[in-house]
Amino acid sequence: MRNTFRKHIFFVVALFALLTIAYGQQAAQAAGAADFYKGKVVECIVPYKTGGGYDSWVRALSPFFKKHAGVTMVIKNVPGAGSLVGTNKIFVSDPNGLTIGIINGPGTMQAQLTDVKGVKYDLAKFTWLARLTAEQRVIVAGTKSKFKSIDAMQKAATPVKFGAPGLGSSNFYEATLITEALGIPIDMITGYETANEVSIAILRGEIDSATGSYSSVMDTVKTGDMVAVTHYGELKMPDLAKLPHVATLPVKAKDGKELLGIVFSLNDVGRAMVAPPGLPADKAKFLEDALKKCLDDPAFLAIAKKQEMEVVYLPGAKAKQLAQKGLAISPALKAKLKEVAAKYSKQQ
Repeated sequence: MRNTFRKHIFFVVALFALLTIAYGQQAAQAAGAADFYKGKVVECIVPYKTGGGYDSWVRALSPFFKKHAGVTMVIKNVPGAGSLVGTNKIFVSDPNGLTIGIINGPGTMQAQLTDVKGVKYDLAKFTWLARLTAEQRVIVAGTKSKFKSIDAMQKAATPVKFGAPGLGSSNFYEATLITEALGIPIDMITGYETANEVSIAILRGEIDSATGSYSSVMDTVKTGDMVAVTHYGELKMPDLAKLPHVATLPVKAKDGKELLGIVFSLNDVGRAMVAPPGLPADKAKFLEDALKKCLDDPAFLAIAKKQEMEVVYLPGAKAKQLAQKGLAISPALKAKLKEVAAKYSKQQ
């Protein structure tokens, strides 16, 4: 009995010692990362031109990053190919902790799944820092279009002209998959650099419709310059309450529900902050903690509310899990996804 008691005591003491050592190592690593970042400049790559939704997110975060991390964030816009050029640049950057970036999770994942030319990244290998949001998405039409409702689009005898900024953009994959599932005939036009340019084309009557994030399109809807026809995502936005949700619409394609399922699943990945693969864990933890503090800051939340940016945070590890889940679709569904993407890519 005495020997057993001694063994228990020895085990408790040994466990306490190990935990103390582990805690000390973590504290030392945290202190080391904090010391490393003092006075440093971190470049944040935005894979779009200035003025868009992704750019707005980073510019809103930048002063708070300085406040909570003590680090100056310099924003570098690297547009091209529907965000693929900038996303590639983040991926191949030195994992020294001084380069991070915001990515279009759904669009970049669709591009990777369909083997779009120019994809040099692997989403599963990024260092994921945080999901900022998974916004409600909206399909809008122009007031000059004859298709001002989803019902009119489903009954269209001629193709509805949709626009998107590149084959690697979420606007492209969302529009093609949703319209394919719902049996809407479309012409897809992708010669735009940004979603803002797509919106301008709608206002001019050059195209009929496009998808967009709630924050980027609703101001134009509220002014009466565009009409919201349907929406998708899990957020309950009061001004969309009377609008039909894509999930409730009748599908016409044989595998329409599966196609819509891809849209909903990839949309969950949302807008995310990442760093290059191989970033040391202590630096990743420092950056992740700093971003969380920014997103929790009441002053930032006030700005986000004013700009209609909905914070739907997830830590890096959970955001990465969603990305891995999205990449793990069946071979048959991946083939169908590539078939739909190729069908509308040929229209270019």
